[in-house]
Amino acid sequence: MVYASVTSANNGVDHMTQQEISAHSEGGVGTIVFNRPDRRNALSIDLFTAFADRLDEWVADDDIATVIVTGGEQMFCAGLDLDLQSGFTQVSRAAYAAACLRVYGTLLEYPKPTIAACAGPALGGGCDIAVFCDIRIGAENSIFGFPQVKFGLTPYFTPLWHIIGMSQAKLLTLSGERIDAAEALRIGLVDRLVPTGTVVEAATSLAKSIAETTTKSAMFNKRMILRATALDPVSALDYETMAYREIIWHPDVVERVSNAYGRIRSRS
Repeated sequence: MVYASVTSANNGVDHMTQQEISAHSEGGVGTIVFNRPDRRNALSIDLFTAFADRLDEWVADDDIATVIVTGGEQMFCAGLDLDLQSGFTQVSRAAYAAACLRVYGTLLEYPKPTIAACAGPALGGGCDIAVFCDIRIGAENSIFGFPQVKFGLTPYFTPLWHIIGMSQAKLLTLSGERIDAAEALRIGLVDRLVPTGTVVEAATSLAKSIAETTTKSAMFNKRMILRATALDPVSALDYETMAYREIIWHPDVVERVSNAYGRIRSRS
């Protein structure tokens, strides 16, 4: 795949497009958009590869504090491309599995907060991608589920049950049933529900709020989230206390606290 890069002199936004995805960044927020509308943004090896490449590239970009993953306002991702699946060979099946594992592994340990902005179908591997993100915002027209179960295939169960609990995860995994946005909100699969046509805007607003804490703070808190959740409660208390003691003396934190205190005193 060949990148086409255009830099706007007016707003400093860097736009980079690839056949399978488009991506841009602005104001500390990087946005990756699945770009296969003719296939309902179904997952291909090229899409997975482009997706992972961009995630890897943005890890070292200090101007990006958080990443949005979306398919736009009509469809998130309908899952594995059935044309690809029906034509699998041993070679292509292995390549797809490797590309799939690379994306999910990257999202699982990604050092910056990730937000899935879901509209329309978020099914199969598309639902998996949303689950592997830190936060999920759903539009009222969104639909979630793992229809591949009907074909004897499996979703990723562990991150799912950590989000929605064991019983609800069993229901989705064993039945392959699809659920609407209201039910996804009820069971905690989505964290916020917004009107249809506004999910990208809502995700961007949240991402900007995170970015305002600075890239360093966003990454520090994400690292704490990744580590603390693997500890027992007492060890987590010790770790989080030490993390607080470490960060409170950072010069930029001291400066921000002092500035905030100064603003409060000036109003009194």
